[in-house]
Amino acid sequence: MNLSPGGLGRGNLSLTVRLLLGSGLALVGCGIALLYFILQQEIADQRTTLSEQLSEEMQFALPAMSGPAVVGDYSVIEQMVKARARQPAIAKFAWTDNSGHPVAALGPEIRTAAPRWFINRLHLPLLEQSQAVVVGGEKYGTVFLQLNPAMSINKLWRGFWLRFGMLLLGTGLSLGVTLVVLRSGVRPLRALAASAHRFGQGDYAVRISLEGPPETAQCIQAFNSMAENIGSLLASLHRSEEKNRLLAMQVEQSSDAIFSHDQSSIVTSWNRGAARLYGYSAAEAVGRPLRELELWDRRSARDENTVSRDGSALPASFETCARTRSGQLVEVSVVATPFLDDGGRPLGELTIVRDISVLKQKEAAAEAANRAKSEFLATMSHEIRTPMNGVIGMTSLLLDTELSREQRDYAETVHRSGEALLTIINDILDFSKIEAGRLELEPVPFALRETLAKTIKTLGPLAHAKELELAYEIRPDVPDDLVGDTGRLGQILLNLVGNAIKFTEQGEVAVRVDAEAVTPDTAMLRVAVQDTGIGIAADKRGLIFDAFAQADASTTRRFGGTGLGLAISRRLVERMGGRIWLDSEWGRGSTFHFTVLLERARGPVPKQVAAPSHALHGLPVLAADDNATNRRLLEAMLTAWGVAPTIVADGRSALAALEKARAAGRTFHLVLLDARMPDVDGFAVAERIRQEPALAGVTVMLLTSDVMNGDLARCRTLGIARHLVKPFTPSELLDAVLLALGQSLETTAAPAAPADPGAETSSQRLHVLVAEDNPVNQRVIVRLLEKMGHIPIVAHNGQEAVEAYESRPFDAALMDVQMPVMDGLAATMAIRESEARHPGRRRLPIMALTAYAMRGDRERCLAAGMDDYLTKPIKPEDLSAALDRLFGDSRAATIPVDSARRAPTPEAGFDLTAALNYVGGDRELLDELLGIFAEDAPVRMEAIRRAIAGGDTPELMREAHTLKGALKVIGATTAAGLAEGLEALGRAGGTNGADKLGAALEREMDRLLQSLMASKRG
Repeated sequence: MNLSPGGLGRGNLSLTVRLLLGSGLALVGCGIALLYFILQQEIADQRTTLSEQLSEEMQFALPAMSGPAVVGDYSVIEQMVKARARQPAIAKFAWTDNSGHPVAALGPEIRTAAPRWFINRLHLPLLEQSQAVVVGGEKYGTVFLQLNPAMSINKLWRGFWLRFGMLLLGTGLSLGVTLVVLRSGVRPLRALAASAHRFGQGDYAVRISLEGPPETAQCIQAFNSMAENIGSLLASLHRSEEKNRLLAMQVEQSSDAIFSHDQSSIVTSWNRGAARLYGYSAAEAVGRPLRELELWDRRSARDENTVSRDGSALPASFETCARTRSGQLVEVSVVATPFLDDGGRPLGELTIVRDISVLKQKEAAAEAANRAKSEFLATMSHEIRTPMNGVIGMTSLLLDTELSREQRDYAETVHRSGEALLTIINDILDFSKIEAGRLELEPVPFALRETLAKTIKTLGPLAHAKELELAYEIRPDVPDDLVGDTGRLGQILLNLVGNAIKFTEQGEVAVRVDAEAVTPDTAMLRVAVQDTGIGIAADKRGLIFDAFAQADASTTRRFGGTGLGLAISRRLVERMGGRIWLDSEWGRGSTFHFTVLLERARGPVPKQVAAPSHALHGLPVLAADDNATNRRLLEAMLTAWGVAPTIVADGRSALAALEKARAAGRTFHLVLLDARMPDVDGFAVAERIRQEPALAGVTVMLLTSDVMNGDLARCRTLGIARHLVKPFTPSELLDAVLLALGQSLETTAAPAAPADPGAETSSQRLHVLVAEDNPVNQRVIVRLLEKMGHIPIVAHNGQEAVEAYESRPFDAALMDVQMPVMDGLAATMAIRESEARHPGRRRLPIMALTAYAMRGDRERCLAAGMDDYLTKPIKPEDLSAALDRLFGDSRAATIPVDSARRAPTPEAGFDLTAALNYVGGDRELLDELLGIFAEDAPVRMEAIRRAIAGGDTPELMREAHTLKGALKVIGATTAAGLAEGLEALGRAGGTNGADKLGAALEREMDRLLQSLMASKRG
């Protein structure tokens, strides 16, 4: 056994044996060295001690021997020598006189316990010393002293054995402890070694429990972590291999042709799909240049790009024609993706080629089917609208003839039913056009504030019938002059606001418009429609914008509807570059938001708003309304007119503001009061104003959401100048303010067309060519033109229209687009070609008549040479407006309305001046109309009562609509508003609140009929 350090490191001994041997040898070596140094130190100490003892004994012996030596008393000297010799450390003590005679004695004999080798290693010899006894300078002999080191040797020997034993004991204990510690530490190492061996044999799941000292535990933990990482890497490698194998299999078995090439355009891979498409096997293609294979059609525009992409490092996707081995051309789509190294340098390219010849055939078939669908939709639109045009047009003409009461009732029912059916048809066609992607927007310049107010005002009676507050607000930073499709915007708003009113039983419905982003050219508007209704459950919010979806689709649902409204609104909003979304909480109400991107008008849009008198600038005005939205609206309107407004929230605050102004020596010239306010309402404030003599000159106006029985009488009693029903437009408020202040109205825009197109007369009769193949439409158009004073000439198709044009001159032509023999477009082009051949002939204005209303129809008509576009069914006012657009004011001027009209004197529920204006100031005709109304109104009221009692909502809607029209003619705005509310309830399919609204209408009608009779007699 080699016990050298090198042997211990290189031998086959176990770690424990090597550690024990090494530790033992180290301990023994250290112990021997320590023992040696301790022994050397003790030897030196013993030598010093013996030397000191020898000196001390000599110093003691000399004085003691000097006396006897001087007198020569040998007996005493002998006794003293023997006495000193008995000391244990003294080996010999002697005195020798001057003659050499010694007196000596040996010390006690002491045996040494140490072995000879130990004594020899100590080097402790006998110590001796001789010194003369001198007294008075005279020598009296010599003293000799010898010390025995045996005691020191024995002491050193005992110490040596004691320390050596302790060394052996310590070494044994140390080795024992080391052995115990090693065994506890080596056991995990042995387990680690065994586990590592198993791991190396492929058992990757082996793990070791943490035990042993921290260092060993760290090794075990490192091993476990290493095993986990290697296991993960192996699993990942296995998955990667599976993926690569699957990918390779997918590529190989793909129906697409997939191949790759290097930078030299040498094919490096070729799958089965490529072999099927091109006819080359993988063995034939791999290793050959792409140019040799001629994979692409040389005539293709993309060919050069396809085969010359060697240096391109950008992906490409295109369609081209692939050339097979047999020379056949196949339509394909190609996706080429470059291979790049880590530095981004191209290494080659992967190309995926898909055969799309079948897809192209299907696309062609789908396009043909889409065209057929569009043509069918256009045809159906024409076929549906044509008879509806006849129904509505002929009933309009029928209602202008002498009819009995029963006949008029039947005719009006048919007319209303036709309009309702047309509305449904339009909705369905709208949705169909949206689905087909053929909806056309018609942007026109418009004034946002006036347009929005008029749109919302139409729903006022419906809201008032449910005693709801209907308000709107447009932020001051929102531009007013915009360009957009007002019809579609109104459709969205009416749908959202109508739904809000339908699902709200109490509280308010408010519309707010903000500007999200405004540029010099565009404005992104955000519109919010907020209600305090029932709200929408969270699980239904994602469905309501889908077509035919209902928040409540059960058979017991309270609210009707087809579920198309919000779907159409969403599509319209998206077409206008915006989005629509919903915030709602069940039981707390809903807020519908939508955004639209509109262009800004290049110039101011003409507005039908009375021009504010200069007297309004700086005019002190007090306004009181308990609704915050209405207060902000009033403040914005009044501020825009230059007045000095003071806005308060209730009646008490209004009274306080009046008192404060009077104390300061100021007076409000105009006070606007909300009729329905908590605690102190508008009537109470007006009454307090009339009781104060200092406020006698204050003009008071009443703003009300609904007109209750007795309100108008109270207005007259309290001297209220005007009352206005909310919501109102800015122009309505301004007109009312100016009339209340006794000022004239001067309009800033051209006057609107009269309400009755039949009353229009032309300054010159027009000879109008009517090209229409449908007999019903012919009759309607001819009768309308004759009532307008024009001369119609009918052509039954386009060929007859061209022949009529060549035979005689016409002032205008109404051209149906779809006709037999020759359609309207071909006929128009023929007329324009004839005009081009005869430069001296006056250009004929041509108006297109069509029921298509599809995207592109207007462009097709204009491209054919037509001047304008009119959609069937043709209404009298639409035809009149179209002729006005063609000829302006010179050929189709309307009867002017007296601009210097006086402020009407309020009658009991109707406006006599408005009624006279309607009949052109003919009082005799007005009396005749009032008589007819007085006879017909009770019949209508009886029908309304029956409809309410029987829950017949369609009948309620029809009768209320008819009565509303008659009431508006005679200027009975209050009763008309109540009738409009009933009409809205009937249209919504509900009668909730109809009893109350019907009772109010009956009271108002009783007062109105009495007043009408008095007016007629006067």
